[in-house]
Amino acid sequence: MVVRNLLESNFQGVVYPINPKHESIGGVPAFPSVLETPESPDMAILCVPAAGVLGVVQQCAEAGIKGIVCLAAGFREVGPEGRAMEDKVVAVCRKNGMRLLGPNCLGLQVPERRLNATFAAHTPKPGNIALVSQSGALTAALIEWAIGKGIGFSKIATLGNAADVELAAMLDYLADDPETHAAVVYAESITDAQAFTSAARRFTAKKPLIVYKAGRFAASAKAAVSHTGAMAGADSVYNAAFERVGVTRVLRISDLYHTIELLAADRIAHKPTLAVVTNAGGPGVMSVDALSERGGRLAEISESTLDALNEVLPTAWSHANPIDVLGDAPAKRYEAAIAAAVTEEDADGILVILTPQAMTDVIGSADAVIAAAATTTKPVLAVWMGGGAENAKATAKLAEAGIPTFEFPENAVDAFMNEVASQDAVDAAAASIPAPADDFTPDREKAARLIASVPETGLLPETESKELFDAYGIPVALPKLATSADQAAELADEMGYPVVAKIASPDITHKTDVGGVVVGPKNAEEVRAAYEQIVANATAAKPDARIEGVVIEQMVSAGNAELILGSTRDASFGQTIMVAAGGTSAEILKDSALQLAPVDAGLARKMVESLRIWPLIKGYRGAEGADVDALVKVMTRFSTLVAEHPEITETEMNPLTVSPSGAIALDARAVIDRDALANPPAKYSHLGILPA
Repeated sequence: MVVRNLLESNFQGVVYPINPKHESIGGVPAFPSVLETPESPDMAILCVPAAGVLGVVQQCAEAGIKGIVCLAAGFREVGPEGRAMEDKVVAVCRKNGMRLLGPNCLGLQVPERRLNATFAAHTPKPGNIALVSQSGALTAALIEWAIGKGIGFSKIATLGNAADVELAAMLDYLADDPETHAAVVYAESITDAQAFTSAARRFTAKKPLIVYKAGRFAASAKAAVSHTGAMAGADSVYNAAFERVGVTRVLRISDLYHTIELLAADRIAHKPTLAVVTNAGGPGVMSVDALSERGGRLAEISESTLDALNEVLPTAWSHANPIDVLGDAPAKRYEAAIAAAVTEEDADGILVILTPQAMTDVIGSADAVIAAAATTTKPVLAVWMGGGAENAKATAKLAEAGIPTFEFPENAVDAFMNEVASQDAVDAAAASIPAPADDFTPDREKAARLIASVPETGLLPETESKELFDAYGIPVALPKLATSADQAAELADEMGYPVVAKIASPDITHKTDVGGVVVGPKNAEEVRAAYEQIVANATAAKPDARIEGVVIEQMVSAGNAELILGSTRDASFGQTIMVAAGGTSAEILKDSALQLAPVDAGLARKMVESLRIWPLIKGYRGAEGADVDALVKVMTRFSTLVAEHPEITETEMNPLTVSPSGAIALDARAVIDRDALANPPAKYSHLGILPA
């Protein structure tokens, strides 16, 4: 099948079938060994079972072949023996300067070169979009769909197990490929996160990158020590990573198809503004709903455009956007309306909707769209609703002319908004300059000493956690430990009232859950009573917990809002930070923003402004706004702390109170990976602040 594909796609190079048992394959003379071909081939496509791959790769190395495409399954995906065999194959390739695509993949296609090195049935026409996929079966389906739609590709590569050539390497190549104007990716996992973020950032600085990441929901999740750990799922980390490097993520495979169709037209939209031309009011309203839901808007129709439309449309037309050309619109009316709409400066795209009514010229209207689209470089999208032979002919005509066609208005709007988002990311990456960090120098020696002092539980006590934050210039309400009720009263007298009293125990994480917090004692007698109450509550709730005493700290006013600022270490992408609405309902509300660490001032501010409680922070109904600059400074310093110390697996300040006078952490905890103290994980440099 592979030999047949190479021949039938009219590949212009020489094809050498290699098989020791047959004189020919597909009518082409075969050679018993790759060592016996007249010339050393550039690439070998391995169509042998997994058990025979290593020997063939060794022969290819001896023959001087530099490119290997391995189609066979039966490697790491089947277990330890398969992984060991895959590792041996990769070792041979790297020793001999060979690159390996696969194993367990469909292969690759380069339509412009008429190269079909796959076992997919057909080859699409040349185009400007690269398709990179970890699923061969999905790729085969996409190829058949694209051929039916008349959509072409610059490169198609399936990665399979990605034992050598992985997603990052492919993006690095495609970033410099002049035939590729955009790329779409289907990914199930990203193994080398640092390489991916680097390659994706470089790609999106030049071209749009659309990713469908499968596996959004984990089947199970480990118990988390902090609210941050409970709220920051693995998929949230992928979202943060994609946002950081300018990737546009789609959540449905249909969106991937629709976005491919629009990107194939190679027309760029920078603004989420559409002019809608329709012969039916209902579908026009649907498009407005879909546009609003995605954060887009209808283009504002200028007086000059209104005048132009009034000249070509009946008096009963809508006189607004959507431009309703009425149900009896002939093809010429469609063409005139579209021609006027494309001149509107505020419209970055034109959506044309047709419903087949008795008086509708379905095919003629398609010709009208094609004619009008030829007068503009803006994206023109067509929605021909309904079925039937005429509709099929019309959509085929539109597709042949390079006009993306969709079944429903929502599909077209989603594709348009995805393209705008991807172009926004390219524009932002090109203009991105990280905001400078403040000039505070952390006490790194103190921080390292505190982290190294963590007990065997891995949970750094509250006092030490706060001192750790303090070492990085983060304002904290430093507590003092009392081991008796009288000592607690003495400490409170020294601090000044009111105070807060909290249980001190390495075995109790969420203090309020066990009645381990008393807020607001106003004198020594109330502090003594609070001490006794807290110890009794904690002992009753957790009889086996070690009680070290009660910590006393000065009470801070509530301010504008209580936040959670926390971090977790992701297995792939390293440290993440999350800011969220705090309080006991934090995990229910999930009003949060997550990013990879470290963050700069601009990104930290963007995170805060994305929260639903942002109006409370900035000042609501005449209330004085919080010191957002102080909050941003806390976030950047906190992100630097966790980025510089990957041995911290979870840490959190909750609550972090923000007010007009600043931001201060009232409670803190940190979880340390004791095994990582001797062998710290890699420090990831997602923002370029830290050394890689």
